[in-house]
Amino acid sequence: MNTAQLEDLFRKGFAAMQMAYDQVTIDKFVFYLQEVMKWNEKTNLTGHKREEEIIGNLFIDSLVGSRVLSTDAACSILDIGTGAGFPGIPIGIVFPQHSITLLEPNLKKVAFLHHMIGSLKLRNVRVEPYRIEQFSEQPEFHEKFDWVFMKALRFDVGLAYVTQVLSASGKCVCFRADPLPPDCVPKGFSVVNNVPYELPFGLGKRTLSIVGPA
Repeated sequence: MNTAQLEDLFRKGFAAMQMAYDQVTIDKFVFYLQEVMKWNEKTNLTGHKREEEIIGNLFIDSLVGSRVLSTDAACSILDIGTGAGFPGIPIGIVFPQHSITLLEPNLKKVAFLHHMIGSLKLRNVRVEPYRIEQFSEQPEFHEKFDWVFMKALRFDVGLAYVTQVLSASGKCVCFRADPLPPDCVPKGFSVVNNVPYELPFGLGKRTLSIVGPA
């Protein structure tokens, strides 16, 4: 697809989700998508190959998650297992006031993330090349983040470590196929909300599960 066709595909997806973004933002999304597809030929950034799949499952799904964020007050966000930068980079594009840390141990993916952050001039986004198990052990990151996003990481793997890096009032956002059962969260935490939604292009139903202090 050429640039105009990709723009049109983004607009169709956004319209289906009642989202609206200006031309500058859409231009950044299109460039980002083109780079994902280019790098994906040599580096396994994502298993999604078709443009509709990447736009729906990665871009739009990430932006659904951003709906929990304040549009006014700045906050600190940790994106665990970000892979090709989802949801962190789309959120960083839309919300330049928020500070976003991308956690990704795969060094080939880290190289791509640095490339995208530099190309898009995202001064509010940084990369840490660690697994959450290593990252959570470092004292400088304890209770630092207002929000933790887990899109690719299994919930049962990540949440035990997330409790160490969340601020006292911080919350965790989990991208899931099904609602998170209340009895699956650690002691001291509870499921704040399970928000169902359906992705465009026939990509299916999803749930945004929000976990916070009990």
